[in-house]
Amino acid sequence: MREKKTALMKATDLLASQDQSTAILRRKLLMRKYSAEEVDTAIDKLKQYNYLDDEELCRRQFENFCAEEKLSMRQILMKLIQRGFDKDFVMNLLPENADEYEQNVAEKLLAKKFSAAKFDRVKAWKFLSSRGFDGEIISHAVENFDTDTE
Repeated sequence: MREKKTALMKATDLLASQDQSTAILRRKLLMRKYSAEEVDTAIDKLKQYNYLDDEELCRRQFENFCAEEKLSMRQILMKLIQRGFDKDFVMNLLPENADEYEQNVAEKLLAKKFSAAKFDRVKAWKFLSSRGFDGEIISHAVENFDTDTE
């Protein structure tokens, strides 16, 4: 019978397969019945060797979400918080041009989703609101789509 891996070994395995926030990694290790003390020691070592850096990972994931242009800023920030990143740090990532970004993304999403012939304002509203956009952004995007297609 094989011996159980140490928390550090398991944490390294988990990080090798996918980047993890400290909170998620801690939760996964505790679910695997490692002691809190062993988990804390493993996480401290990983941070010491720079294998675990929440701020850098959060920044990278934020940039990736923005580059995908599929979600509103609100949804991006909520996803990062759900992934265990510090709320204050996440909120500080919000760029000054967030409204411009959202307007641009909302218009691109409408152009991908709807053709001029099949455009439905109600469906457009539902579609964009499901992606976390607020009413003002949606109104502008729908109006711009209507005027671009006429």
